[in-house]
Amino acid sequence: MNKPWTTSEVQFLRENAGKVPKRDICQMLKRSSASVSRKAAELRWQGGCPSLKYYVPTMEPCPSCGKLSATINRTGMCEPCRRRDQLAGIHAQIADLMAQLTPEDRDTYERMESKVESTLEPLPEPPDTSRMTPYRRAYREEMHAAKVEQVVASNLRRQVKAAQKRKERIREKVETMASTKVRKEKK
Repeated sequence: MNKPWTTSEVQFLRENAGKVPKRDICQMLKRSSASVSRKAAELRWQGGCPSLKYYVPTMEPCPSCGKLSATINRTGMCEPCRRRDQLAGIHAQIADLMAQLTPEDRDTYERMESKVESTLEPLPEPPDTSRMTPYRRAYREEMHAAKVEQVVASNLRRQVKAAQKRKERIREKVETMASTKVRKEKK
């Protein structure tokens, strides 16, 4: 016959149902799948146990930033980290180009660029998961994390494009200055 459930086993089931895979709950309690399912159904009927349904996360942590990501590419980085690296590289190139400008031109570019900023999309509000089952909560939180990642990547993409345009403008100015200097030297 089935052995009776202890108070601690029932408490364990209540606390972990939906948060831990059913297979793991069965192993920890040393009970069969059918026994755990029956007890969970009984507790649900009494209003004291959420579903045993467990959400398996699909996102992986980015080795660079540690955040869960849906867009880890072949380099092993999430899209926001890749864009941040790209932006840092462009800013380094801009710094090298700025050093080639005259102090007056540098001041002009600094003043001009401080007024121009990309408009950034706001981050989505986190969902209210207070009255959800653990399965639905995990699903909604993962979907929210994916949306946040998309918005951050989109905002960084805008910043990269703006920095590339700025770099092109400065490079044109440096090339114009160099060609003017060559013409003056020839005369």
